[in-house]
Amino acid sequence: MKILSIYPYTHISSAALMINGKIVSASPEERFNRIKMSTAFPIKAIEWCLKENNLKLKDIDLVTIPWNPAININSASSRWTNDLRWRGEMLSNIPINLMKILDTKPSNFIKMNFNDTEVVYLNHHECHAASAFYTSPFRSCDILTIDGHGELDTCFLGIGKINDIKQKKSIKYPHSVGLFYGAFTDFLGFKPDSDEWKVMALSSYAKKQNPFDKKIRNLFKLTQEGFELDLSYFDFYTFDKRRNFFNDKFIKLIGKPRQKNDKITNNHHLVAGAMQRAFEKIVFHLLKILKSEGSKSKNLILAGGAAMNCVFNGLLEKNKIYKNNYIPAYPDDLGVTIGAAYLANYRFNKSKKRKIFYEKHNYFGPGFTRDQIKEEILKSKLKFTEPKKNFNSQVANFLSEGKLVGWFQGNMEFSHRALGNRSILADPRNPKMKNIINKAIKFRENFRPFAPAVLEEEAHKIFEMNKNDKIYFMEKAVKVRKFWTKKIPAVTHIDNTARVQTVAKSVNPIFYDLILEFNKITKVPILLNTSFNLNGEPIVCTPRDAIRTFFSCGLDVLVLGNFIIKKND
Repeated sequence: MKILSIYPYTHISSAALMINGKIVSASPEERFNRIKMSTAFPIKAIEWCLKENNLKLKDIDLVTIPWNPAININSASSRWTNDLRWRGEMLSNIPINLMKILDTKPSNFIKMNFNDTEVVYLNHHECHAASAFYTSPFRSCDILTIDGHGELDTCFLGIGKINDIKQKKSIKYPHSVGLFYGAFTDFLGFKPDSDEWKVMALSSYAKKQNPFDKKIRNLFKLTQEGFELDLSYFDFYTFDKRRNFFNDKFIKLIGKPRQKNDKITNNHHLVAGAMQRAFEKIVFHLLKILKSEGSKSKNLILAGGAAMNCVFNGLLEKNKIYKNNYIPAYPDDLGVTIGAAYLANYRFNKSKKRKIFYEKHNYFGPGFTRDQIKEEILKSKLKFTEPKKNFNSQVANFLSEGKLVGWFQGNMEFSHRALGNRSILADPRNPKMKNIINKAIKFRENFRPFAPAVLEEEAHKIFEMNKNDKIYFMEKAVKVRKFWTKKIPAVTHIDNTARVQTVAKSVNPIFYDLILEFNKITKVPILLNTSFNLNGEPIVCTPRDAIRTFFSCGLDVLVLGNFIIKKND
């Protein structure tokens, strides 16, 4: 069975292709059209997925979309449904008016056909849940998904068992912990639904309770069913979109909002820290409800945009509500295309038995052969070397000398975070390295930390992790052991935490061997790893993207496959 999954017109659009139950290709549209967080219809991503697998659209058995418009059109305003502006609107107008006559709840999914291809629209939060459950190592588990909102839900509390996902409870819009976080993102001068991780990084500068904790406690209350926001402070849910997610009453309580280019002050740290603690309080409360009403499993999976909060994720083991947890590489709206493919694969193929596996990578994007890379280098008339021996030791030497390296290998990552195939790499021992990278390449806020990529067998010695713990997707922030905080200052955040990526030889042997060579030289089994892009641009996709970026910033060395290009040559 061939399933093409697409999600346009959202925070970030993408496409994924599944063949016989396995994801074979997937990419955000932004990597092709070079518009960061592009919401355009993912035509380029679709075309690549099909071409990469020698298929045409007519070869696809099922197209999935991780949003169920039946839930929206069931209660659509008559302002939009009484008259047709053009006949194409019959596609939505007729179902809307039939639903009014039937006066029933909308179906859990919509199916339609064109030619021999079937299209199915699925529930958004179920697709979030599926993106985690079907890629987790768990046969059964409890599931919590949190985002801004799906069709009507903002949180899904449910269970996953063998082949299927079932909802136990939900939180309805506009009571949204995701948009609660977004309101503070907006208040602090950043872009909501996009820059929440900046606020998360800012929160680490204010780990202790402060006067804003008490003030923010006025904005929500915990209930037996979950939580409720005091909506009188917010504008994100109003009928026609307002300028901000917050309103004048919010400003009266919290203070003057920061404008985009204003200097960040200690007051902003305090607000971010207090809000992060409120977020954690709400989510841990939801986990306790889920534990009491779920499957009695010791296993938890998290998904939805809020599961990108690696500070919260790093607290899961200490909280001990669940023994085991899993968070996919793409818990936000980027991952619902993959979730929709898995959900359809098991829900509409009843004879399909789930093969349980533990997803450890997301290298689903374009890859390039040696000849393709060399052709691009020659087109650009660049000098290069192609070492036949000691390739990784040469690159490791560059890094140990303080050089900044653009690293381009294998298939591109699907997720927002580079995991060793489209990465900028540097020496984590240099206390000035964070500033050097920000000034020369990333041009981003200096308070945001960079992540360490560490050999998996060494991780527990350097970070407060158990020997068998794995963090494949930088999904958790953990404490750096005291002895190491001064040895790896470039990847140690202000609160002595780090957003870790454990690198396994079985998952990414080239990247693993590079870190191993660096360890031989420096006795430090870690590299600073950040995504290969300039601020405001998507991660590089092609060799051409990599070359352009290399010559647009302060990188010293570009490694394309086995080719090495240096600026001083």
